[in-house]
Amino acid sequence: MGARRLLTYIFLAFLLLSGFQGAAEECAEENLMRDLLIVRYWNKQINERFPVFYNHVLQGGYFAMPSARMGMEGEIGIGMAYVPPYHMYNLRCQILDRVEISGSYRVFRGVEDPILSPLGFGDLSDKGANFKFSILSPEESNYELPGIAFGLEDFIGTKSFHAAYFVLTQVFMDYDLEVSLGIGTNRIRGFFGGIHLMPFRKCSWPYLNMLTLVAEYDAIPYQHESREPHPKGRVKNSPINFGIKYRLFDEIDFSLSYIRGDAWACSISTFYNFGYTEGFLPKIDDPVPYVSPRNTECLGIRRSEEALVPELLFAFDQQAIDILDLYIYYTSCGGKGLRITILNDTYREECDLREHLNALLGALIPSNIDEVTVVVNSDGFPVQEYRYHMEYVRALAAKEIGFGELKVLTPLHEARRVDPYASSLLFRRKIEFFNFELTPRTLTLFGSSSGKFKYALGLNAFFNGFLPYDIYYDVLVGYTAISNINPSADFDRLNPSQLINVRSDLTHYLGQRGLSLDRAYIQKNWALGCGCYARLATGYFEIEYGGIATEFLYYPVNNPWAIGIEGAVFKKRDFTGLGFTNEIRKLDGFRPTYRKFTGSQYFVNLYYDWEATQIEFKFSVGKFLANDWGIRSEITRYFPSGMQITLWYTVTNGNDKINGSTYYDKGVYISMPFDIFYTHSERSRWGYGLSAWLRDVGVQALTGNPLYELINDLRQ
Repeated sequence: MGARRLLTYIFLAFLLLSGFQGAAEECAEENLMRDLLIVRYWNKQINERFPVFYNHVLQGGYFAMPSARMGMEGEIGIGMAYVPPYHMYNLRCQILDRVEISGSYRVFRGVEDPILSPLGFGDLSDKGANFKFSILSPEESNYELPGIAFGLEDFIGTKSFHAAYFVLTQVFMDYDLEVSLGIGTNRIRGFFGGIHLMPFRKCSWPYLNMLTLVAEYDAIPYQHESREPHPKGRVKNSPINFGIKYRLFDEIDFSLSYIRGDAWACSISTFYNFGYTEGFLPKIDDPVPYVSPRNTECLGIRRSEEALVPELLFAFDQQAIDILDLYIYYTSCGGKGLRITILNDTYREECDLREHLNALLGALIPSNIDEVTVVVNSDGFPVQEYRYHMEYVRALAAKEIGFGELKVLTPLHEARRVDPYASSLLFRRKIEFFNFELTPRTLTLFGSSSGKFKYALGLNAFFNGFLPYDIYYDVLVGYTAISNINPSADFDRLNPSQLINVRSDLTHYLGQRGLSLDRAYIQKNWALGCGCYARLATGYFEIEYGGIATEFLYYPVNNPWAIGIEGAVFKKRDFTGLGFTNEIRKLDGFRPTYRKFTGSQYFVNLYYDWEATQIEFKFSVGKFLANDWGIRSEITRYFPSGMQITLWYTVTNGNDKINGSTYYDKGVYISMPFDIFYTHSERSRWGYGLSAWLRDVGVQALTGNPLYELINDLRQ
């Protein structure tokens, strides 16, 4: 009886303890969920951003009026708008978190250009650029304080729509409301304001969240001819513009508005943050840093030098790194070292290349090797080298130090020459002799004198590689299948350039259909030591010019600056075929005349990479192709994704006149890595440049691959 009672007590105790345990587990689950909800709430509070909407010229704003807000750094936007009586095409770049730049192309519906319209140009049009600088953004104070911004509209060109303004914008997150008040001058005359209200922002149905009600006080005096160039745009029955905006998929904007109390307007635009994107596709085809098999057996009887070579070749190849040559040498302390020359065509960032090298060396270098020198090669010449003391690499492999510590202990060095008396060659491979790529051919001209948008479509075939003695060659063969470029429309019918036509006759070259040899040159690069580099190139450098060019560059390792000199002599190519012409056209008013021509250009170049802001500067002082002298200034903003945006401005003594004012060459260039669209890393790039005007002032012809770009691309 006693035993039965004891078993009963034990059973009841077990049930009681099980209940307590279940309650404890349930309590722990509740606490975990509560903690996760708290974390989610505060993350939302910290990172929540009131949406930024854009006006008809693609600046942060309402319909016609701006606000103090702007997009995320690295964004690029493109859009179009129908704003009676205009059609508008816009491009926006958020270069810095405080700097917004946009460009607009307006078509005057129903207004013909008296000179160009009979030639097929269509309605009158106007180009303009807009700039906004944020003094204080609302996000900096977590929307406690208003944002303050200064801006300029249409500050380049004819300035028919020029305006300057200050604007304050307050965001009320609790009320899903944004309100702006500003003051402007010129086209925006006096006080203006605007309001965004998102009444369904917290609605449980997500398709209503981004519906926005918009109203603004429009301060543009449309009635005045000096402020509104279009006769049909001078009606203003009301200063209040109102309408709605809607954002789809967080990337596509629509707007519908009633403006000036007179007409309906609409717009569509899209944007994407190319500057900070990790790519549209995950890099699933990239190799992970090397792990196994590991072999650190000493060089000797059981692991000969002949056996080491294929091990390293195979492992490096699996990591998408090519070994060009391999030496064994004796160090100054009497130990053994390896010198490995590599070619990196895969990794855009220097830190990624270094990570893969660290893993390879830590897993495969024999334990009796004291030092490894890895030389990075580019286009046939050594750019820089890493000097690894293997004790530090082995410490990294053993997790005794970190990646950052090894980087400090293994800085970049200038590439040294091989000592033939202390080194023995184990392996040598020739750089790839032949490479072929086929890409679409898209040549465009915007704002031609015969039609607004001109294009040539077809295919491009690229051939490149290396000849003996590491001489690089580059050939581009183009085939134009479809084109609406008129070769005869090769000068400005309103403001013909009075300089020798070194660039303004470009349509004569682009308008030819069929096969064309656009580029075919050879180039030899040298690393002279102590941070000095040189190159020599000759051939057809571009579709208009061929010749011979040379460059010398001083660019020390671990320095943000570089200085160089370059010069080139050119002959102008025939419009078709492979020949050259000895003449060049010069307009006397509108009358063409011809004179003998051998072109030349030479410059002193200064470079500076301001790494803290991810901005590069380049200044070129010297003689340009049209015999004008001056300085070309370039500012390049580069982003973690590899995207680069370059703005340039050239001041010379060319005295080129447009509409009675002196014109200085200016424009924008965008460069983007192809691997944004790939599942693997790659260093090849795509680029597109757009000048404000196709003129002959401040023109530089291409001369091959510039040394600074080749070297800096491997050091960033």
